[in-house]
Amino acid sequence: MGIFGAMTTAITGLRSQSTALEHIANNIANSQTIGYKRTETSFAELVPESPANQQALGVVQAFSRPTNGTQGDISNSDSATSIAINGEGFFIVGEQSGVVDGAPTFTNESLYTRRGDFAVDRNGFLVNGTGYFLKGLPINSVTGNPTGSIPAVISISSDFLAAQATTAINYRANLASFPLTASADASIPLSERLNPSVFSSDPTTAGTGIVSGADASTLIDQSISGGAITTFDAAGQAINVQFRWAKLAPPPVTGTVDISGDLDAGGAGLTPGDSITLTIGTETFTIGFNNTGIAGVGEDVAIDLDGIDNLDGGGDDATGLTLRDAINTLFTGSPASLDGSNQLVLQSPSNTSVAFTGSDASVLTDLGMDAVGTGSATTRTIAFPETWNLFYLSDSTASGSTTAWRNAGTDYIFGNNGQLSPAISNITISNLTVNGNNIGDVRLDHGTNGITQFADSNGTASVTELSQDGFSAGELTAIAISDAGRVVASYTNGRSVDLALIVLADFQADSFLSKVDGGAFRETDESGVPILGAQGTITGNALESSNTDIADEFTKLIVTQQAYAANTRIISTSDEMIQEALNMIR
Repeated sequence: MGIFGAMTTAITGLRSQSTALEHIANNIANSQTIGYKRTETSFAELVPESPANQQALGVVQAFSRPTNGTQGDISNSDSATSIAINGEGFFIVGEQSGVVDGAPTFTNESLYTRRGDFAVDRNGFLVNGTGYFLKGLPINSVTGNPTGSIPAVISISSDFLAAQATTAINYRANLASFPLTASADASIPLSERLNPSVFSSDPTTAGTGIVSGADASTLIDQSISGGAITTFDAAGQAINVQFRWAKLAPPPVTGTVDISGDLDAGGAGLTPGDSITLTIGTETFTIGFNNTGIAGVGEDVAIDLDGIDNLDGGGDDATGLTLRDAINTLFTGSPASLDGSNQLVLQSPSNTSVAFTGSDASVLTDLGMDAVGTGSATTRTIAFPETWNLFYLSDSTASGSTTAWRNAGTDYIFGNNGQLSPAISNITISNLTVNGNNIGDVRLDHGTNGITQFADSNGTASVTELSQDGFSAGELTAIAISDAGRVVASYTNGRSVDLALIVLADFQADSFLSKVDGGAFRETDESGVPILGAQGTITGNALESSNTDIADEFTKLIVTQQAYAANTRIISTSDEMIQEALNMIR
């Protein structure tokens, strides 16, 4: 190549450094452009084909090297619709093709960008600063899940959000094991409980399940507040629903509790005149035996009690009348009586300890108690399941026989562990109506162990959750994009509705995307097809800055300038050498 070859190579060097300078200038100019991706310059040597021992020198060519996959700094933004991508991926956007009836139309092609300064335009579209329209997947308002698989331009309606009637109430609470009702008196057994006999009709689930206006104050005195919540009917009218809990007195219980044992071999069995002493509370009374052949040596002695409410002490072998009188002396309200079968019936005790003492030497094996001589007393306590009823106020102005409160229709029965037995995860109140406003069927969701009965010194119903799913109509007030990439609409009724899900796209070779105006890219054969669901995450109220580093660009500028000057020196030196050669023939 010689001198002329050196000059040609230097000229390509000048051209390449000019390209590098162009890239540097563009990078610096866009250092404040949102989502801009700087362009680096790569240089390649071009060598003509020649024999190895006659290798010709080549020239240089500059190539642009995009940094489409290099992230810029993320900064906060005051706009609720500004978003940035942290990691890999691009926003999918559409380009306007025209206007029909005042509304924009779009091309079928999708473009891709990292520029996230979106704002809602007058037509309800999310448009970024360079005019590209954001795409996403619509979200089903009922399930909250995206529908479809092909992103489309997101359109936001300014219509009112229609009212929704309440269909479910989430309700969780602990009911104090001893409710401090207005009628509660620690010295009077069962005074804290609902007494159906003082109502004009039985308000429990076993009765009419309603409380008249005349009896409303009685219910309030014998129950505790269960909280109140605002619900909505189909027209969006707000309706206040009030709840009260009432603990019921233990009902008569059937069945027997056997306390039995084998008579001592040294004894003579039971004979007429022998007795067994029964102690209830502080009262002691005796069961006498007047039949022969009641029990012999090695035989069992059994006394059956129907739970605690029904004590089977009838017949010739027990003095039922004596038991009745003793119990009525101990408890107020004459809770004990004899039925037609001479069976002793206890109407309403809560928890009673029953002690048995054998008058002959015996071994009460079921209780693990040895009896010697006249025997030793033993006690067995039987705990009753506790039953509650839930009431709601149906007419706040009711009086006389008009219904004021209604029973929810379910017995909440608690075992000794304070848990519902059987478990109740939800109940349905049919045709829930308050003050003439019909809400419809409403489900009360308690979840797992949502209603409990544990001791509480406050004696109240401690409500831990009380919410519902209804709402009134609302007007659109704001649009925001969450960190989850969901476009969220807010309304005057306090509701927030997810409208669309922003899907990110990625490419196998994003450096081979074709750059178009406004910081957008178009797919190419070299980049590959877009892959939906990129691993990058969306950050709301944020913007991605240009990935240009000014200090780095100034450094490259100095290097480029020096390289350019060096190439000019080669050209000037080559020119001087040519002039020297020409001067040889002068």
